Amino acid sequence: MRKFDLLEKLEVYQIDLLIYLSNVGGKATKKELLHHLDIGSYFLSKLIEELITLAKKSNGRFSINTSKHTISFQTKPDYSLHTLFNELIVHAPKYKILEELLLCGAIDVTRLCEKIGISHSTYFRKINELNNLLTEFDLSIQNAVLLGSELQVRHFYVSLYLVTDPKHQLKVPNIDPRIYETVNAIQQILDGQFSIFTRKKIIIYLSLLKRRNAQKNIQNHSEQALFFNNKSDIYGQRRFVVALKRTHLFKKMHKILGTFLVYYSFKMLPSETVLLLLFMIGEDVIPANSPCLKELDLIEEYSNFFIRTLKQEFFDFMKKRHPKANLTTNCHVFLDHYVNSIVYRHLIFKGHINYYWKLNYTNWKESRHSEIVYDFIDSLKKQYPLMFVSSTHDSILIENYAHAITFYEESIKAKISVGIFIEGDLICKNKVTDWWINYVELTTFAQAETLATDKMYDLIISNVDCTYLKKRGKNFFFLTNYNEKKDIFDLDQLLHDIHSSYY
Repeated sequence: MRKFDLLEKLEVYQIDLLIYLSNVGGKATKKELLHHLDIGSYFLSKLIEELITLAKKSNGRFSINTSKHTISFQTKPDYSLHTLFNELIVHAPKYKILEELLLCGAIDVTRLCEKIGISHSTYFRKINELNNLLTEFDLSIQNAVLLGSELQVRHFYVSLYLVTDPKHQLKVPNIDPRIYETVNAIQQILDGQFSIFTRKKIIIYLSLLKRRNAQKNIQNHSEQALFFNNKSDIYGQRRFVVALKRTHLFKKMHKILGTFLVYYSFKMLPSETVLLLLFMIGEDVIPANSPCLKELDLIEEYSNFFIRTLKQEFFDFMKKRHPKANLTTNCHVFLDHYVNSIVYRHLIFKGHINYYWKLNYTNWKESRHSEIVYDFIDSLKKQYPLMFVSSTHDSILIENYAHAITFYEESIKAKISVGIFIEGDLICKNKVTDWWINYVELTTFAQAETLATDKMYDLIISNVDCTYLKKRGKNFFFLTNYNEKKDIFDLDQLLHDIHSSYY
């Protein structure tokens, strides 16, 4: 699902127009916009008029300026296009329906239609549109209630609130202090520091848990119920859950969760602690340095869980491609955790809401790593066909594997050594040398320094065309000026060419 999918048609065009303006520097001709949006002049005028109205309501946080032939878009430093995007979404009928389901548990159709100002026919049309979107999450709205597995319902609403960022609902005093206390207690058990994003996930999850208990909407899992959405290695899943219930982590989390629910006089269902732990594992909530991960590693091994097999498949495949290369210990530990987390997410949950404008997974297809990504995914599909369920769901896993493969291949390469020699005014040359050092190291695959005369380099950058300097490096880049744009472009290309030659 995309954030776009929650907007109305006019709003989709408005955001698309602003995205285009942002991508081209904030200003474009009306002719360019007509071509990009594939619309007529009348509709473009209507879009611009609506955006000007929104700008006036934004208290100067963004502005739209038009002339006879151009339109420009500007924002305050603390205001993003994402902010406007979210403001439009939270007022959209589809979002209002989803919010009503969460807040009330069921929809009073007449009351909701009056509240958000839509007709009954529009309401039912929006329900059909939502059901098409919710299919990705194995959820549906039937008879004014949301149907689906409990973990999927929570996964969906956490995903929705993370990408739409309803700040008013996630700030003190709107959040129950008990929820903050419970989040802190969970963090203490895990013995690691939560990021702001991770804290938000747990806060939303516990808020959902409290509300759904109050509505008596919690579904009980039988002992034989499958907690994982994916059907790969069902017996391994069951062994894993049984082993999970015996861990110290489970017992500690069970106690915390029980204390949280008892405070509100809610009955704690037998499956509740398993759901929380699977949510935390699937959402990568447990910090990478938490000692609790060692306990999870042990139960993965004890239950001979599918996760371990998939992780080993990745490292075996990469080692076969690069038999003479070795990852550093830190890189291996990082990738081990990353590959584990992306596979857990794929197996536990179904569905994803894209935060960014474009689908990120298309980018890797255009990279030099695309062939190896295709080869690896094809090998997995042949060996583990049940793991892949739909192109939409699978695309996120494939994108994440592409990231892991890129990271692996970049990590096994030696960094390019770059020496920089600038002549000129003392202050000026020191300043320019520092500028080029910082710029070169933005690549992440190059290390730059002021040229040392007793060292050899992969590349020398200088504003002096000198035979002696050229002998100190395998490659030499002669600057046109201190920081000409063409120099920057040409140097980028040269750095990537040198880096690619390290394969």
